[in-house]
Amino acid sequence: MGTLAALGSFAVGFFARPLGGVVLGRFGDRVGRKSMLVLTMFLMGGGTFAIGLLPTYEQIGIWAPIALILLRIIQGVGIGGEWGGAALMVIERMS
Repeated sequence: MGTLAALGSFAVGFFARPLGGVVLGRFGDRVGRKSMLVLTMFLMGGGTFAIGLLPTYEQIGIWAPIALILLRIIQGVGIGGEWGGAALMVIERMS
């Protein structure tokens, strides 16, 4: 069960990527890709930093895995939005 829970928390970030690509991609077209790229970098960095600061299950109980899942969703949305915008910026720059 522990292995399944660990893999499930890892998979949550992958399931959040399409959501980030759709939502942040649309904002990237309207606001600008560079500003959305900066936002997605802050989402990824902030989520990763916050995961490093998470207390253990013994310290806060059930809220530790819940916080981990929420932070993995934030990371997934960030990388989903970052991938499309960054790829487009590279292709436009090369042309």
